Amino acid sequence: MLMVLENKKDNVMNNDRDPKLVKILYVIPDGEEDAGAGEGLWAYSLGNQLYELQNIPVFAEHLNVEDIVRCEEPSDSIPIIRELVKPSGNRTLRVIFQPDTPDDICVDIMRELSQKDIIPEKSAHKHFMFNVPSTSDYLWVRDYLRKKDAESLLWLYEQSE
Repeated sequence: MLMVLENKKDNVMNNDRDPKLVKILYVIPDGEEDAGAGEGLWAYSLGNQLYELQNIPVFAEHLNVEDIVRCEEPSDSIPIIRELVKPSGNRTLRVIFQPDTPDDICVDIMRELSQKDIIPEKSAHKHFMFNVPSTSDYLWVRDYLRKKDAESLLWLYEQSE
């Protein structure tokens, strides 16, 4: 299930000056696990090879929703991310619920986070990424999920700072 996050732009783009939602590609760099593999991401095309990410990357751990990236635009394929131009201030926490964690507990945890405007995106069964907007209390969210990790309900992956 892919959830494209809403932001200040309208979902329907009618004016040629408005950004267009397109697919772009993140390629895992050499030296990392799964190097060369790609991940398709949704983004608004802003022109001049700039794109604003609109979904949470699974593999691009240094990228977040609404970050602005510069892409190479080959004529024979989709745009390929080359650099982060402007961070959005959003942060991402990745969670894998333990296989024996009951579904209702998973739902309760996600409901608690949604009350704090923390948006989940599902990547696989019981695998979720949570967008933490810059306006949210990142430390509260992280500590809440760390507590659930300590209770053996989930495994929390935190990007090193």
